Amino acid sequence: MALKGVWFDGKTSASLSVQLHVNDAEEICVTDLSSDVLIAQVPFSSVRISSRVGNTPRYFYFPEGKKFETQQHDLVDQLLQNYRPSFWNNLAHQLETHTYFVALTLVLVVTFAWAMIAYGLPATSRYIAYNLPQSVMDRAATETLQLLDATQLSASKLDENTQAELLKHFSSAIEQNKDLQIKVIFRHGGSIGANAFALPDGTILFTDEIVQLAKNNDELLAVLAHEIGHVKYRHTLRSVIQGSVVSFAVAMVTGDLSAASNLLAALPVVMTNLSYSRDFEREADDNSLVFLDANHIARHYFVDLMERLTYQAKCSQLIAQDDLKNKISEKLSNEIDDEIDSEVDEEELDLSEIEDEELFADDKDEEFDDEDDTIQPFDVNAHREQCDKLIAEYKEDFFHSKLLGYFASHPETDERTKKFKQQAEPAKEHIK
Repeated sequence: MALKGVWFDGKTSASLSVQLHVNDAEEICVTDLSSDVLIAQVPFSSVRISSRVGNTPRYFYFPEGKKFETQQHDLVDQLLQNYRPSFWNNLAHQLETHTYFVALTLVLVVTFAWAMIAYGLPATSRYIAYNLPQSVMDRAATETLQLLDATQLSASKLDENTQAELLKHFSSAIEQNKDLQIKVIFRHGGSIGANAFALPDGTILFTDEIVQLAKNNDELLAVLAHEIGHVKYRHTLRSVIQGSVVSFAVAMVTGDLSAASNLLAALPVVMTNLSYSRDFEREADDNSLVFLDANHIARHYFVDLMERLTYQAKCSQLIAQDDLKNKISEKLSNEIDDEIDSEVDEEELDLSEIEDEELFADDKDEEFDDEDDTIQPFDVNAHREQCDKLIAEYKEDFFHSKLLGYFASHPETDERTKKFKQQAEPAKEHIK
């Protein structure tokens, strides 16, 4: 039984067409097909033969780096069966060609991947987050705040009395969580708008807009308790780590401090675009509920403010979309008019130019009127009426979509509403 293949001497990249067979002394003999010269003769036991994997070539590894390559898999299997019988020789090939085994393997791989994503990554991120030194959290928070101040936030426009009153109202929550080193700061939100969020070091930022949106200080206190939950359970760091756990793992295993430092350097950018998972939001909600119940504050304050925030955000989005749609329609209408005008004769064109001048004069008057309108006081009722009208048009998307508004990554609206609007115990509502 002879195998044909290619021979490599281990010293150069040159190859030879050869024939391989096993003699009676159980020695592997390799002969050059062109000259019929014996170029190698070694005991069968000294040669390592690669396993059969699909249609990839089989290799015979000889001493001193020499190698024989062939595609005659069945003959190689027969050689192994005759001179080196073993259960493991073709196990991989038998398994990969077994349909049921392949299907089972696929199911196991998918199940394992799901388990790692659902349980492994959260557990790993939790362990890492709770074992990071305070200096890392301080650095991440400082650099994130610096980035936000440079790009989106500005100094708070709230007067000192309002800030002092809020900090006094927040003092009970801060005192009850003094081990977390909670510090509340205020900023003008700018493009961020009405919002509040927590940084890893315990800093909780309220924008002026959310303070103005709140009807009483207890609504803001409920939000503060929610954000304290994010700090307490290190949701910010865990979210960042879950998104880059592979890089963290490599850095920890290899001890590559440069990779870890580069990842930490990117934390401020990542955190400014962060949204928590629904599980994290539920955990923060529960922290808020415990605080509200313990301090006899009505639960509904939190969800009242969140619903108002959602309404405002969706309203702004729909108005912007409506304005854009109107501008596009107007532009298309003008383009059509221009095409029609280009096809009329010269006499009609002259006439149209006269009409255009009159129309332009009218437009000037309208534009002047519009300018007059811009200096008029903001009509809150008209604004709300416009919002209600647009939201009614998009009612199905707004009220039933799971991917819109503030609740995009938060617990379901109905779930949160039920939780916060069903008071567990009679509450003593605080008055601002």
